[in-house]
Amino acid sequence: MTVSLGASRCIYRRSAKRWRPSVMNHHSRFDTELRTTLAPISFLCSASTSFSGKINMTKPLSSQLTLMDQFSVPKIPDIVKLETGQRLVAIGDIHGDFDQLRKALVISGVLDPRSTNLEPIWTGENTICVQCGDILDRGDGELACYRLLADLARQAHSQGGALSLLFGNHEGLNIEGLFQYAWKEGNAEFEKDIGQTVDEALGFKSWRIQFAGNQPSRWAAMEPGGLFAAPLLSSMKVAMVVGNSVLVHGGLTMEHLKYYCGIEEMNRVAREWVQQMHHKYTNHLGNYESVEEVIQAAQGRIDTTSKTLPKCLGGKGGETAPVWVRIYSSPSDLPPQNPLAQKMIGKGLCIQRMVK
Repeated sequence: MTVSLGASRCIYRRSAKRWRPSVMNHHSRFDTELRTTLAPISFLCSASTSFSGKINMTKPLSSQLTLMDQFSVPKIPDIVKLETGQRLVAIGDIHGDFDQLRKALVISGVLDPRSTNLEPIWTGENTICVQCGDILDRGDGELACYRLLADLARQAHSQGGALSLLFGNHEGLNIEGLFQYAWKEGNAEFEKDIGQTVDEALGFKSWRIQFAGNQPSRWAAMEPGGLFAAPLLSSMKVAMVVGNSVLVHGGLTMEHLKYYCGIEEMNRVAREWVQQMHHKYTNHLGNYESVEEVIQAAQGRIDTTSKTLPKCLGGKGGETAPVWVRIYSSPSDLPPQNPLAQKMIGKGLCIQRMVK
């Protein structure tokens, strides 16, 4: 039996100062809305008749479709020594603002201002450029930003430079299936660039049902083992050292370094985790017997991801993770309140500055 396609709403509950996911809440009015939307679902076998036989219905799409080469980013070392005269450029939160990203890259001297969005030109030569996370959410050009950065990263790599992307807390949220900060315009971009591409490649749309209406195109791209896992997410880092600087989204402490025995192990754990699908709820044909089964499977998908999330990306007590920690940025635009902030990692990494 196959549940036909339908839109729905994902429910979130607040816990430990972070949003924790729930797509099933029987005592919420939102659950009623979700069920009302999915209630007209007809139990049909039509989706299975359009299946060509080339796609394994229980294996991740990422292991069977190669659609995301435009988002591929070369892997570079976690620790990079700067040569004499070599520049380091760091770019902070972008949040889907493509125009501002382009301006920052031009000002930094790594993007030719005369080049087009479709054919950007790297002008940074051997410059090391690091984007420090939070490309996602609160904007309408998230994929356009990733596409531009990935293109420049490949060019930089071929010219002796580098462009590296770091995880921010909003990348972590999206990987978990938490999309409460995503704009409808951003979701529309994922639908157009990812969802429709998958529809055409598969020849059917029933793959969307397994996500219970929780932004299937975004979730299919961002989840561990998803469509972005190999080309993009596996090349991203929690932190990196360039010359005498350590770059990270939130901040690093000696506790982080001791727990992982350094940033290289931290990045390895994140890289290996994000490439693997940790749940067993893949069902591209949408073969479900009831609405409840759809919701329970989606809840299992999101719960498994949250439970296995590495500590460095926000798992096991998120607020102290390198992508979340606020001790270096509180209060805003002023020296940190914590008197030990300047000394916390100087001895551990022998660096002169933290860039975040």
